[in-house]
Amino acid sequence: MDSLSHRTASLMDVARLAGVSRSTAARALGGYGSVSGELVAMVVAAAETLGYRGNALARSVSSGRSHTIGVVVSDIENPYFARAVRGIADKAKESGFDVILANTDENVEAERAAVQVFLDKRVDGLIVASATRSDSAHLLDVVRMERPLVLFDRRPDDVVADRVGTDSYADARKVLGHLAEHGHRRIAFVSATTKTPEELEAGHPLPISTIADRVRAIKDESAETGLEYQLISGVMSPELTHAAVTELLGSPGRPSALIMSYSRLALPAFQAIKALGLRVPDDVSLVCLDDTDWMTVSAPPVSAVHVPSYELGVRAAEILLARIAGGGPESTDHLLPTEFVERESVGHLSLATP
Repeated sequence: MDSLSHRTASLMDVARLAGVSRSTAARALGGYGSVSGELVAMVVAAAETLGYRGNALARSVSSGRSHTIGVVVSDIENPYFARAVRGIADKAKESGFDVILANTDENVEAERAAVQVFLDKRVDGLIVASATRSDSAHLLDVVRMERPLVLFDRRPDDVVADRVGTDSYADARKVLGHLAEHGHRRIAFVSATTKTPEELEAGHPLPISTIADRVRAIKDESAETGLEYQLISGVMSPELTHAAVTELLGSPGRPSALIMSYSRLALPAFQAIKALGLRVPDDVSLVCLDDTDWMTVSAPPVSAVHVPSYELGVRAAEILLARIAGGGPESTDHLLPTEFVERESVGHLSLATP
């Protein structure tokens, strides 16, 4: 034992202490091949004694769990997902679990690869913010394997699993109602979806369920109230958002209000409005469906839907950990409430440019 005090224990060290061959120790710790329960217990005990790989592998063999969860998000630079991941990590740590994170940049191939890597690493469960509604074979595989899965924010089609999120349709209707109360009848919804405005109007299936809910809310509100709207899509970067908003507000018959799909789009939109010499809300009103810190200190502060992203992350982790333990709630749809925070970025139509 003294000879090991200044170096990390090796598999051969474990085998020697357990009195077995190296290959037997590898099979016992790796969970493959034919090894008696007695030998597995001896090898695990030796690994724990020597501190082999920090005991993690030994614990996973003896308990049948790796005490890790895999988290797949579409855009870690989005403050919404960043806060949610923090909530997941805090809850996981509290319960003795580690988190492995993958970012997909809304690419389903990257998502599929990440899920496979996590399964290969024998994570105990997965939390996934899927990049697509339709291409979900990899998630269906997770369900078929009976590996606990929590869908975060988005609803992939045909995947029966726990889902944690908010009611995006109701949130959008709430914002539209607020604008209508202030006399607005001509709005534009700006989103990063890859579908063209023509495809959105034609009702093409949207890859992300939350955006689909928001577009449906706008169409339903329009049908009921006579609201005029434009759907602006394809703004996948701050630069594209700035350019799209500049063009939109420089055109005849510009909208009196902009609804931004999420906070990373709202900031370049706000900057574009200022660059045009226009004023919020005197010339154009601005609302975001995702609140963030800068909206409280801008001039004027921006009205937004406050989504409890940290709490959503905590809830997703709670449900996943409960499923891993063999329990959990009876229902699979877990929606947390949001709050529309009215600040100073929505003017009455009489104050807006016609």
